[in-house]
Amino acid sequence: MKKRTRILSVLMCGAMIAGLTACGGGDGGTKDAKDDGGADGKIKLTFSTSVYVEEPHQKAIDNLLAAYNKQNPDVEIEVLGAGYDGYWDNITNEIVSGTASDMIQVYPENISTYHALKEDGTFVNLDDYMSDELKGKLTGQDMCVVDGETLAISSYAWGTTGIFYRKSMLEDKKIDPASIKTLDDFREASLKFTEDGGYATAAVSGTHAFTISEWSRLIARPVSGGLYFTDDAAGPYDAEHVNVNNEGNVWAAQWWQDYILKDKAATLVTDKSDTREMFWNGEIPFCMDGPWFVGMTSEDVLEDVGIIAQPDIVYDGETYKPNPTNYPLVTMINKDCEHPDEAYAFLEWMTSDEAQAIIAECGMIPSNTDYSTSEEYIANHELEYAIVDFMQNNYVELVADPNIPELGEISQIMLDAGQKMFSDQAADVQSEMDNAQKKIEEVMGR
Repeated sequence: MKKRTRILSVLMCGAMIAGLTACGGGDGGTKDAKDDGGADGKIKLTFSTSVYVEEPHQKAIDNLLAAYNKQNPDVEIEVLGAGYDGYWDNITNEIVSGTASDMIQVYPENISTYHALKEDGTFVNLDDYMSDELKGKLTGQDMCVVDGETLAISSYAWGTTGIFYRKSMLEDKKIDPASIKTLDDFREASLKFTEDGGYATAAVSGTHAFTISEWSRLIARPVSGGLYFTDDAAGPYDAEHVNVNNEGNVWAAQWWQDYILKDKAATLVTDKSDTREMFWNGEIPFCMDGPWFVGMTSEDVLEDVGIIAQPDIVYDGETYKPNPTNYPLVTMINKDCEHPDEAYAFLEWMTSDEAQAIIAECGMIPSNTDYSTSEEYIANHELEYAIVDFMQNNYVELVADPNIPELGEISQIMLDAGQKMFSDQAADVQSEMDNAQKKIEEVMGR
């Protein structure tokens, strides 16, 4: 599972649109013509997703299609989509050129950007399809609403983060993982691994969006309520409510910089995969990650792995509960789809217990809370269920990046600031946050 913050801006989309020709196959293919059904009389639908290139997701999606086709032999669904890095640009091109798939899977923060690519909107309003009862069961469904319309269904899976630890390494340092309740506790535990020149974890520093997202999820957003705006979850999203240089955000950035560069508790890496490899190799005891990490980890290493919730944060005399980002994969139906009823029928079927049991094998947490809290799921997915438990008992309402068309631009501004603050440059935190504040105000004031 890869990082969920996208660096995609409307301006960039506009530049690509200017040079568009009709999309061909490209990476993973594309839907190059509307299809009323082939000679075999089947209804043909296409489904684009960025995760099909990952083996656990490919297995889950293939099994979903096999189960659905067995029940609905008159419907044929083709999976399309490039690898992660190319996927987001490709669907931009396809939407604009009219060759996009019938169903398109993204993360909630992407919906507005792609919906805005067409003057009358790109996606079908699903309010006439979905019952309120179903909406209430699906994790992240509330994030699928844009300007009062439900533009996606959260019928696949989701994840949020906890802190995985190596049991043997904590035992060697006589650290009880249950004692790590606050950020100060986490720092104190981390420092024990620096005594002999080691590290407690690794921090991504570079062009990857993890440079910002881990710090934001762990510290900044819980104390400030919004990395970008006064309330990232609800807005308003305008220049007057830009929140970047809020005292809480600045304090959080300074804490993270000190943890990396003064405490030397985290070594700098360029990609999250480096952190994971170091954890698996027993070089670091902590790795902040989501439920998908369980499926990535070998059985022999898993025997030595536990998980704790992200810690509470004591700031300015108050205690703040974690509100880490929720990462649901959600799916929209293209307005150009000639069979929207059949497309929705498949997406709603994915919320059934039968389908959710198949989805659970992808490593994320199934979206239907009836299933993800069932005895069957708990028995078969102990570590992953711990994150469900954290969400219910340790975390306050999870917060995602704001679902606005400008997200790509403002994310890039924060990434530029993070590259300077959380690297060997050790740039002045207040100055960088002030600069980012000004730039984002300009973007939102257009």
